[in-house]
Amino acid sequence: MLQFPSTQEINHIVRNTITDPTKYIGMEFCPMVDVFSRRIEVDVIEATTGMTKAHNLNGAPSMVTLSGQSTKIYSTGYWKETYRMNEEELLFAREEGTYNQRAGRIRVVRRASELNTRLETRLEWLRWQPVVGGKIDVNENNVKYTVDYKVPAKNKPTLDWSDPTHNIISDIEDLLLVFRGTGAQGKTVYINHGVAKLLANNEGIKNLLKSSIYATTLSPRTVVQAMNFLFPGLEWKLYDQGFGDASGNFTSFVPDNKFIILGEGAPGEKLMDFASTISLHNGGLDKPQPGKFSMIVDKSQASNPFLDITVGIYGLPRVFHPNWIVSATVA
Repeated sequence: MLQFPSTQEINHIVRNTITDPTKYIGMEFCPMVDVFSRRIEVDVIEATTGMTKAHNLNGAPSMVTLSGQSTKIYSTGYWKETYRMNEEELLFAREEGTYNQRAGRIRVVRRASELNTRLETRLEWLRWQPVVGGKIDVNENNVKYTVDYKVPAKNKPTLDWSDPTHNIISDIEDLLLVFRGTGAQGKTVYINHGVAKLLANNEGIKNLLKSSIYATTLSPRTVVQAMNFLFPGLEWKLYDQGFGDASGNFTSFVPDNKFIILGEGAPGEKLMDFASTISLHNGGLDKPQPGKFSMIVDKSQASNPFLDITVGIYGLPRVFHPNWIVSATVA
């Protein structure tokens, strides 16, 4: 390939990054599963209540009613978008870091990767919505619907932590009591930097830590380790990931005013998952399959050349135990 001599050199490539999907953690509590249907169904076996009744010898045993069963059914969600590379971009795409090395195919890979980042961001947003607010609200691109996961009202209290003298420890203990009778116990706490600042500035927390290694090092960045020390049965996580829009606005997956506790129940019993439903883009007409999809329509030989890159996934989260979610709004 002919390259023109130049006395100039590009010695650095700047890649602006707002979001990094490798740091997303929603998969921890909401793994992806394949569902081979066009809608999402959840069978619910109600909890067993009460105790075996007292019995009189020689009498007939009391008849009891045991737990019932129900099925929740709702439609799936559709997430898909296309980026079109026009003739100019295909023809004159330049490899980053060079002046004149053509890189049409490399640019296709880069655009596909960018679309995949957007898709991973959507998946992370979907995983956090039931946890943060108990529902998913979609109102964009002429698509409008709400999925309400029926998180109980008592699991979504509002707390005032703005006063540094407020007894935050007592509030947290009360939140852990919400799990009583649910078959689970509080397991993991998720906060972002905003709530971490409130915890680090709280006089009660600082007083409890005054004889610990955190007495002089307590900060929003170290407060999760300190809270692990105060609440050894809980795993505390500071999570500041989110996404930006074209105007430069940043949205955190865990808002600045949310204090979230997720419960853990019996082994093998999941809190929630992401149900990936079938798509024609995976498997075609004969055997449509669940999962992420990516496809390229190459019209570079057409009279008006272009290349379309499409990525997407069909599906929504399923919440099996909405009462294992505690999401407090704090100020």
